[in-house]
Amino acid sequence: MGQTDTVWVDLLGTAYEQKFYDVGGVRTRSIESGDGPPIVFLHGGGGHAETWIRNLGAHSPHRHSYAIDMLGHGFTDAPTDCDYTTADVLDHVVRFLDTAGIEKADFCGESFGGRISAWMAIKHPDRVNKLILNTSGGLPATKGRQADDVSDLLARTTSSLSQTSDEAVRSRIAWLFADPNQVPEEFVKIRQAIYQQPGIKDSLTKLFSKIFDPEDAKNYWLTPERLAGIQASTLVIWSDHNPIHSYEDAKEGFSHITDVRFHLIENAAHWPQYEQYEEYNQVQVSFLLDGEPALPSAAKVAAGGLN
Repeated sequence: MGQTDTVWVDLLGTAYEQKFYDVGGVRTRSIESGDGPPIVFLHGGGGHAETWIRNLGAHSPHRHSYAIDMLGHGFTDAPTDCDYTTADVLDHVVRFLDTAGIEKADFCGESFGGRISAWMAIKHPDRVNKLILNTSGGLPATKGRQADDVSDLLARTTSSLSQTSDEAVRSRIAWLFADPNQVPEEFVKIRQAIYQQPGIKDSLTKLFSKIFDPEDAKNYWLTPERLAGIQASTLVIWSDHNPIHSYEDAKEGFSHITDVRFHLIENAAHWPQYEQYEEYNQVQVSFLLDGEPALPSAAKVAAGGLN
């Protein structure tokens, strides 16, 4: 069994609100907090805005944060006449910026949200300030890509969408964690509520079929040539237990971005921003403010960086 505390306890003391925008006829949810320049947080495939529940508070003194539910996810509408390609989701994000009156923002994307954030920087460089890729998706198949990991993810996703039982949904969320005991039970209930929203099961089924279709995926791989076109200052955050792509894969793949730095978080899988949120927040906020990821205090001591 996972944690029983409400995930919203992480926002105690933080001024935040849940808002809905009409983005070209698509009702779009955003959890917002803080003041300052805008930063847009994008969750992974099948995810939702609560992905960032442990990060909004730390960013609030420095950024106006927008954690949105992307097209066909969460409590954002899931139009039936959409194929849910990367291009479709990217277009919705651009339209969200226009609707919210955001000319340019920092972008932080996890997993599929990382792929979308990278494509924002490639296709719309004038809309992206700094870029954070957190266990990002989108890298081409490499020697480190494990077919078993992909099959496992698809099996858990299919089961959670079709059954929506506590066990099936918990198993899908556990894929994100190095320590499955850290899965909050409330996340199970949140996802079950999301799956009841009109069109969501169909939109997520389409999305995952596109993400892992070899031919379609080629259109959106983050190849060296495409990554070399990113002008934004970039931070790649990875984890030591990330499924599918290793830290070595990430360094090799994303090294083609001209202005890039890397940070490895230990004892985390696909959600380092939740499992190791204190280190994650310190590193990311430092990058946003100073341009360099700060080592956590313990790491500085170990490295002999403190007197």
